[in-house]
Amino acid sequence: MTYRGSIPHGHGSGFNGQTQYPQAVNNGGYDAWGNPQFQQPYQNAIFTHIPYPNQHPNQHPNQHPNQHPNQHPNQHPNQHPNQHNPQQQVHHPPQNANYQFQSYDPSFDQRPHQPHQPVPPNGHQYVQQPNWQHMPPPMPMPSSSYQPSSPHIPPSMTPQTMSQQQPQYQYQAQPQHHGQNQHQHMHQQHHQAQHQHQRPMPQNTNSPIAVQSPQLPPQFIPNPNNRHASANARIEHSNPFSASPRLNTHAVTRSPSVSSARSPAPTPGLVPHHADTNSLLICLAEEFFSKARKESVSMAESVDAQNLHEYQKLVATGLGCLEVVLDSPKLAPRLEAKVRFRYASILCEETNNVMEAETALTKGITLCERNRFTDLKYAMHFLQIKLLFSQQKVKAAMIALDSHIRDAEVMKHYHWVYAFRFLKTSMYLQSANPSETHALENLKAIANLASQRNDRAIFVLASLLEGLSLLKTMKDDSIVRIQACIAQALKYQFEDSVRIPQLDILALMLDLACSLQQKSVQVIMQKLRSLQDQIDACMSDKSWHPIETELLLPIQKSNTQVISQDTSAVLRPGADNDPHDYLAMSFWSKLEAYTVTYTYSGLALLYQTPRNDRRIFKLWEEALSQLQKAGIKLRGLPNSLADAIARSDWQKEWMCYLYILQGLHFATHTRWAEVKNCVAQLENMVKPPLEGVVVLYSTYLAGVYHQGTGDLKTASSIFRNRMFSLDSGSEKNGNRKSTELEVSLLATFNRLWIMQHPDYRDDRLTLELLEQLRPLCNDHPNMEIRTAYNLVLAAVQTNPPIPMTAVKMHISTALNNAQSLGNVQTLSIALNLMRAKLFQSIVGDQALKSARAASNQAKRSGNTLWMSVADGMLAQSFDVQGQSLDARKAWEDATQYARQAFDMMRNENSV
Repeated sequence: MTYRGSIPHGHGSGFNGQTQYPQAVNNGGYDAWGNPQFQQPYQNAIFTHIPYPNQHPNQHPNQHPNQHPNQHPNQHPNQHPNQHNPQQQVHHPPQNANYQFQSYDPSFDQRPHQPHQPVPPNGHQYVQQPNWQHMPPPMPMPSSSYQPSSPHIPPSMTPQTMSQQQPQYQYQAQPQHHGQNQHQHMHQQHHQAQHQHQRPMPQNTNSPIAVQSPQLPPQFIPNPNNRHASANARIEHSNPFSASPRLNTHAVTRSPSVSSARSPAPTPGLVPHHADTNSLLICLAEEFFSKARKESVSMAESVDAQNLHEYQKLVATGLGCLEVVLDSPKLAPRLEAKVRFRYASILCEETNNVMEAETALTKGITLCERNRFTDLKYAMHFLQIKLLFSQQKVKAAMIALDSHIRDAEVMKHYHWVYAFRFLKTSMYLQSANPSETHALENLKAIANLASQRNDRAIFVLASLLEGLSLLKTMKDDSIVRIQACIAQALKYQFEDSVRIPQLDILALMLDLACSLQQKSVQVIMQKLRSLQDQIDACMSDKSWHPIETELLLPIQKSNTQVISQDTSAVLRPGADNDPHDYLAMSFWSKLEAYTVTYTYSGLALLYQTPRNDRRIFKLWEEALSQLQKAGIKLRGLPNSLADAIARSDWQKEWMCYLYILQGLHFATHTRWAEVKNCVAQLENMVKPPLEGVVVLYSTYLAGVYHQGTGDLKTASSIFRNRMFSLDSGSEKNGNRKSTELEVSLLATFNRLWIMQHPDYRDDRLTLELLEQLRPLCNDHPNMEIRTAYNLVLAAVQTNPPIPMTAVKMHISTALNNAQSLGNVQTLSIALNLMRAKLFQSIVGDQALKSARAASNQAKRSGNTLWMSVADGMLAQSFDVQGQSLDARKAWEDATQYARQAFDMMRNENSV
C-alpha cells in the first residue's frame, strides 16, 4: 500500500473547495483578517468602496495629476528629510540560488522575478500599466454575516456621516516574512479651517503600511468617479501579479472636513483580506506542484540539467508560497493544519530536508491535538511513519506503528487500525523475509478484525496478502498454506462487496503461481484458462481504470468522525446514502494486470505438450510492447520526480525479466544470435540502481551465451563471480532471497559442467563445490533444482570417482523427476546420460532401446547440439550390434545436426 502524501485539493482556498470563514474574535475594532471594521455595502464585493467628499475648492488648478494632493507643485517629491518609501525595497532572488534539494533553504525567495520599473516623477514606484491583463482574486470575500460587529463603527456609512465624523483607524503590526517586523504607529489628524492655507506635506507619515500583501503600493488615491462602481469595475485596476488593487494616481477632491495631511497608507476597504491572499498563495502552490508533476514524466528517462533546474524552481516556489501562508498571523487552525500537512508531504517527496519535514509534522500534530483535529492528526502520524521508513529507520517505524495501533484500538478508531496495519504489511513485504512470524501475525490480526466487523473486502485482501508473503519465501509447506489462504479468500466470492476485479485477478494469479511451483501440467493449463477468461471479462469493467492504481476497499462506517475529505489519500468517507467508508491504497492498474498475465501465460505454456514456442514468444513480445508503449504511465501520473524515476526503474526491471526469459528459452534451442541480442539489451538496461535478482539473471545469461558458443574461458570467469558465491562465511544464505540462491545454484552447476573439460579440470575445487551444493540441493523445495543437481552428480568425474550405484540412483531420480515435470530438455539430458553411463559398448536390446529413446527425446527438445550427441551415441550402439547401415544413417544425421549447430554459432559470431 502506497501513500501518496498529498491532500486532495480543488477550488477556493486550495483544499477541497471549502471556504475558510473568519473567526469572530475581540480584536479592538478589527475584523478577523486584521482590517478595521466597516460596513460593507456589497455582500459579494471583494474590495469594498469607501466614499470620499468633494475636493477642496481652493485646490491649485494646475496641480499635477500624479502628485500628492497636499504636495506643493514646485516641491520635489523627495525634499522632506524624513521621507522614505518602504515599498521601493524590492526583494530579488539570489543570483546563485541553490535549487538542488539536498538541503532545501526555506529563506529562498519564491516570488516570481520582475524587472525594475522606472520610478515616476512623483516618487512612487507603482504606476498603473495600461496594457496589463488583470487577474481577479481567487475566492469571494466571506459573507458579512460572519463579520463581528464593532461599537466604534455605526451600522451604515454615508458621505454625510463621513464628513461629520472623524475616521479613527487602528492597525495591528503585521510581521514580515522571515521574521522582519515593521513598527507601526497610530496617527490622528484634526480638522483645519475651511479657508486655511494648505501646507505642503511630505509623502511619508507614521501611518502603517501592510507589508504582508505582495507588492502592495505605498498609497491608494481613489478616483471619485469610482465611488459607486461595482466590484468588477474596481478589480479592473488590480495588478495581475498581486492580490492588492492598483488604482490610478489622479488628484482627489477633498472635503474641508478631511484633514489636509492624508496618510499614504492604503485605504482599509481596499486592502485585500488575508483569507484572499492565503487562498491565492495556496492555489498558486498547487499550480506549481501540478506543473512540476507533469514535467516529471518526461524527465524520468533522462534528467537534463536545465529541465531539472526548472523543475526544482517550480517545487521551491510552491514551497515558498506555503511558507508565506504558514507565517500569516490570521490563519484559521484547520487551514494551518492542512497547509502544514501538505508542506511536510512535499518536503518528504521532493527534498532530502528531513529535519524540516519532521519539524513541520511535529508542529502540525501539536496543532491538531490542541484543536482536536483527530483526522489530520492520524494522517500526519501516517506520513511521519513513512518518513522514518524511508530513512531506513525500520525499527523506529515499527515501534511507532505499534504504538499508534494500540492507541487506535483503545479509542475504537478501527478505520485507522486498518490503515496502520496495512502500512505495516507493506513494510514487511519490502523486507528480506516477508513471511516472518510478526508479518503473518499482523495479517491475521487484520483478518480477525475484518471478520468481527463484517468487512469482507478487507478480510479477502488480508488473506491474499498472506499467501503472497508465503509465495515470496517458498518453504516446504508454503504451497499448502497458500492454498489455505486462497480458500479463505474465496469464501465470500459471491458477496457484492467482495466482487472487486483487482482482488479476483490477484487470487487467480496466486493460484496459478502455486501450480507453476508444483509443476502439475494438467492443473497449470486449467488455471491458465481461468485466469485468461477472467482478465478478458474485466476488459469491459468501468470500475477498474486502465492506468490508475487506486483501489477503494469498502469498510463499515463508524460513529466517530475520525476521517474526512482531508484524509482521502488514506481513508475516504462515503456519501451520506452510502453505508460504507473506503480504505484507499495503491494496487495495480488494469494495463499492469494484463502485462503480468501475458508474462505468466508464456511461463505456463512452457509445460504444454507439445510446446508451442511461437505462441510463447508472441505473448512475451506483447508484454514488452505494452511496457514500451505505456512507459511510466503504466501506473498513472507520478506524484514526484523521485516517484517517476522509481517507476522508470521498475519498468526497466520488468523488461529485463522478459529479455531474460526470452534469452534462456533461445539458448535451449541453440539460437545464439537471438541470445546475443538479449544479452546486449540487458547490458544497456541493467545499470545502477538496478540490483538483486535481475542483475544475477542477466549475468547468468551472459555466461550461458559464452558457454554455448564455446568461449569457456569467459564463461568460467563469469560463473566464478562473487555474486554467485555459495560460501556461507562471506554472506549468510539465510538472509538471501530464495530466487537469488537458485540463480547461484544454477551458476555453480554450469561451472561444474565446464570443469569436465580437460583444460579446466580441478578435482579439489570440484569436491568443494559438491560439498557446498549438498545441503542446499538435497531437500530444495524446487523439483527442477533437485533434478539438475542429480544430473550433475551423475555426469561429473571426481577423484575418487562416485560409485556406480550412486550414479544409477542419481540417474533414476532425475528421470522420474523429469517425467513428472514434463520437462522435455531435462528428460532428454537424463536419457542421454543414462545411455552414456550405463550402456556404453553394451550389446543387447536394452542398450539399443536406451539410445533410441535418447535420440527421439532430443529431437523433441529441438536442441541441435543434443540431437547431434544423441544420434552419435545411437550410431555407436548400431555399430556394436552389427547394424552397419543403420549406424551409417545415424552417423550422417549426427554430422548434419553438428554442422547446423556450428553454423548457428558461426552466424552469431558474424553478427
